[in-house]
Amino acid sequence: MKKTVILFLLLLFAGIMAMGQQGNIKFTEYELPNGLHVILHQDHATPNVIVSLMYHVGSKNEDPERTGFAHLFEHLMFEGSEYIERGEYMKIVQSSGGELNANTWFDRTFYFEMMPSNQLELALWMEAERMLHGKVDSVGVTTQKGVVIEEKKQGMDNRPYGTFIEELGKRLFTVHPYRWYVIGSPEHIQNSSFEDVYNFYKTYYVPNNCVLVIAGDFEEAKAQEWVQKYFGDIPKGTNAINRPTVVEPPLQGEVRDVIYDKIQLPGVFMAYRGPAMGTKDAYVMDLLCAVLTSGKSARFKSNITDKGITLESTVINMEFENPGPLYVLAIANVGKTAEEVEEALNIEFEKLRNELVSEDEFQMVKVAKEFEVASGRTSLFMIAEQLSSFHTYFKDAGMINKQLENYSSITREDLKNTAIKYFNKDNRVVLYYLPE
Repeated sequence: MKKTVILFLLLLFAGIMAMGQQGNIKFTEYELPNGLHVILHQDHATPNVIVSLMYHVGSKNEDPERTGFAHLFEHLMFEGSEYIERGEYMKIVQSSGGELNANTWFDRTFYFEMMPSNQLELALWMEAERMLHGKVDSVGVTTQKGVVIEEKKQGMDNRPYGTFIEELGKRLFTVHPYRWYVIGSPEHIQNSSFEDVYNFYKTYYVPNNCVLVIAGDFEEAKAQEWVQKYFGDIPKGTNAINRPTVVEPPLQGEVRDVIYDKIQLPGVFMAYRGPAMGTKDAYVMDLLCAVLTSGKSARFKSNITDKGITLESTVINMEFENPGPLYVLAIANVGKTAEEVEEALNIEFEKLRNELVSEDEFQMVKVAKEFEVASGRTSLFMIAEQLSSFHTYFKDAGMINKQLENYSSITREDLKNTAIKYFNKDNRVVLYYLPE
């Protein structure tokens, strides 16, 4: 039986590798004189096109006394522009058969529109509009300040266990800006001046701090013509961009604390210092997390949840631009204590540190991860996001075609060595969430 499973996995792995070699993402990239980096990926399978802009600004670029600006701007950028009336931005896209959204994270802010192919020019004009002269005025700023502050109340402060990222971050980091959460401080947002907000816009929402990706059904020559038409005359930003270089010192021992919350069941939340994205350790950590949480036979499920210790338990490898957190989340089952949950989690981490993952288990998670990577190449959204990310962080969009190779080169010994390096108690914060 064991030989049959391994043979099946090897055949599946060979198929994935062949698919990856045949399916390399092809793209054209160039840069406008104003610094805007443009990446074009043609795919005529469906009559759709994605226009995405990734600005290299997230919460880590903020002033420690003015946190929450990156997230505030995600909201402000939908207010409209000089030629798009307030509240009309989303309506124009949707009435043209398109969809749009945005998200903000610690390292970047990402905007995207999926449009019918014949609306590509419209999407480019609209994105250029809010880059050049978004409606950053006193009315919009006042309105969106209130929206963001209320979002924090509803999404974090009033939600059971909702503050865990914020609470872990300020204990895991002492000097790096990852210590505050993306949504920022309501006090900082409320007390900021219009000039503070406008200066943030003029500093970070500039072409030389942005990657524009067009992916889907379009003609390259026409796309380049429109990019030049709408983005070519936007002035290059001249303000100094804050790129934190601070290196977080070692944690020097486990940090423990208790948070009392409006909850019924205890929760155990951990954060380990993890590797930076793009490193070999980051790819290995992906597989370690898969061993613990992916699939019906995942260790957390079979050894903890299925035995009635937790209702849910998982590990999330965040992969930040700089070395960032790896989160462990576990909610105790009825009648179980936080101490029992932590003990069960610790046992699984120690196994990874002391024993090699079995060959069957290793091949299963490895093939599953490689299949996930290969499948992602069929999604225009994922292609656009990855091309944007790899250029933003590494100035190398071609890394999108090295993903399978990065996972295939990992060994069982790599998993054990990486677990030893990161899954130690001196490298983590442990929070107990207990009922008030």
